Amino acid sequence: MSNAIRTNHKFLFIIDNLSTGGSQRQMVNLAIGLKKRGYQIELFCYAPGDLLAKPLYEQQIPVHWHIKKGRYSPDVIFDLSRLIKNGGYDLFLSFLTTPNFYTILAALLSGKWKTPLIVSERSYDYPGWVSRKELLIRHLYRFSSFVVTNSHHQRERLAKSYPFLINRLRTIYNGYDLHYFYPAEKEPENNPPRLLVIASVSHFKNSSCLIRAVKILRDRHHIFLHVDWVGQREVSGHRLEALKQMEKEIQDYGLEEQWHWLGQRTDIIQQLHQHEVLVHPSYVEGLPNVVCEALACGRPVIVSNALDHPNLVQDGVSGFLFDWRSPEQLAEKILRIIEMPAAERHKMGSNGRAFAEKHLGLDRYVDEFEDLIRFSLNKKKR
Repeated sequence: MSNAIRTNHKFLFIIDNLSTGGSQRQMVNLAIGLKKRGYQIELFCYAPGDLLAKPLYEQQIPVHWHIKKGRYSPDVIFDLSRLIKNGGYDLFLSFLTTPNFYTILAALLSGKWKTPLIVSERSYDYPGWVSRKELLIRHLYRFSSFVVTNSHHQRERLAKSYPFLINRLRTIYNGYDLHYFYPAEKEPENNPPRLLVIASVSHFKNSSCLIRAVKILRDRHHIFLHVDWVGQREVSGHRLEALKQMEKEIQDYGLEEQWHWLGQRTDIIQQLHQHEVLVHPSYVEGLPNVVCEALACGRPVIVSNALDHPNLVQDGVSGFLFDWRSPEQLAEKILRIIEMPAAERHKMGSNGRAFAEKHLGLDRYVDEFEDLIRFSLNKKKR
């Protein structure tokens, strides 16, 4: 497809906001990547949060802001429908289940339901539970050209639960700016060793396994390592329950001096460079941005052997896998990392960086989405 033809195509991307979330960052990356290839890109957002808007404006990508009036107000669907009807767009692309829902309804309401539509899910269904809203949304995916997941695990789950979607399902791994995420020149040698966790607070992040592993290392090996947890601590609902459980376990085991809450941070690269290893015990999510970013930064990673993690981390090569139900096994893997000579740990991080360069770059990410876009546009012509 020539640049001249590309320039004639105009796409609308839909997402909730432009805050610092992984899905938002990935949409911004895609929008800028396609803009640089000659496409006309515009965004639609309906919730507050514009920290990622600046790079879009710098690339002259317009953002249509229609802030939602209330949690259950239909105004966002009507606003989006008017934009779709009058915008002259050749394709719609949305990220996240609720924006996917709004986009499909708005396309139907505007009469533009034949315009190619790509929807993308960026997480993983909680085990044993799918809401009625999610069931409805998955059935509405019949109106889409493609349903993109960012993990093979979620694609396989959707294919099993919704076989009518099989021919529409695709997996595209996230893409990262490998100039922005770069390896450290030398390994940190902290005393005591420091583990980094970057995660929201949730039962599914499996913090209890890590807490117990830290206790095992202290009690059996007399290693008093430090754990630095980066992530929002002001939470509610089930996340607050998970936080209270974490704090109780930390206190019961006497680990208060070894556990440090760092809150939300923007210096993620520096944090990765300053810690011996990233630990990610989670067993429910899509593609974990932080694991991919750690690999890009040449940092060894210890991850659970669930989901797509074995596709990202080669056991013993770029990090270690462990049984997410076994604090003993996690403690063993941590011990192996912190007892490694710095040169060996650096080699492990270099292997992770090589994987990121081959599989997690921005060009590959934009290429794969562009292939779906071109196929969708060509199919409409036939």
